[in-house]
Amino acid sequence: MSYLKWLESWYESYCDDEWEQTHGLKIESIDTPGWRVTIPLLETELEGKLLNEIIIDRDDNDWIRCWIKDGYFEGAGGLKNLEEMIQIFKEWAEK
Repeated sequence: MSYLKWLESWYESYCDDEWEQTHGLKIESIDTPGWRVTIPLLETELEGKLLNEIIIDRDDNDWIRCWIKDGYFEGAGGLKNLEEMIQIFKEWAEK
């Protein structure tokens, strides 16, 4: 299963006609250029789980930052790092 398909299934597992109304998942482009992901943890089994900030710097176009802030998993990375950010979230969530 691809990491994106896994994320779709993870998000779907919390959709109950209420949760998704207040806890949206976002994947957006940033002007670095690159990607940013915001994944809600509130009212999930991951709420309160700790994550040491992840910093990966391979070069100016190949980088990732992941952290937890205010009940959300946040990730930012280069243009070709979107799938890797989702992989990091998956591996952290399943630990």
